[in-house]
Amino acid sequence: MKRIYYFTKSLASVRGITNELQQAGIGENRLHVMGNDTMAIAQAHVHGTTPWEETDIMHSGFVGALTGMGVGLLAGFLLAGLDPWGMQLDSGTIIGATLFGTCFGAWLGGLHGVSSQNHHLTPYMDRVMEGDYLMMVDADDDAQAGKIEKVMAGHRHEAEEAGREEHFSPFD
Repeated sequence: MKRIYYFTKSLASVRGITNELQQAGIGENRLHVMGNDTMAIAQAHVHGTTPWEETDIMHSGFVGALTGMGVGLLAGFLLAGLDPWGMQLDSGTIIGATLFGTCFGAWLGGLHGVSSQNHHLTPYMDRVMEGDYLMMVDADDDAQAGKIEKVMAGHRHEAEEAGREEHFSPFD
């Protein structure tokens, strides 16, 4: 998936661009708008960002789950190999410790991520805080990206391309 970032100065521009993107076949779920006045975005009936997009919960939760899985797997092997309570522990111990570590790591990572800003948005936050609107448009392939670029070319005086990610994933 590709993600293209644009800045606009006004909510009226965002509404107009959103309508044209929808007419071009780009669904509303592909467009996310971030600004420092979330109430105005909601009242304008444009698709604003959600906590999943604003925070780093997905990325941190995923990293936490992977770390927890590794620690849980190691702990499971240690428990099974050391026989700490004088009884033989089998593969169920390894599986249980790995599952517990994965879930616990995902929970801790999610807690860290929910209190952290999305690392994909860090380069754009200064302008958002100054009052600009950040439009994030997702495309599945080059054809869809071409449609987006064609619509946005007609709005080059209203919208400025701020960046793009060719291989966007909320997990990286």
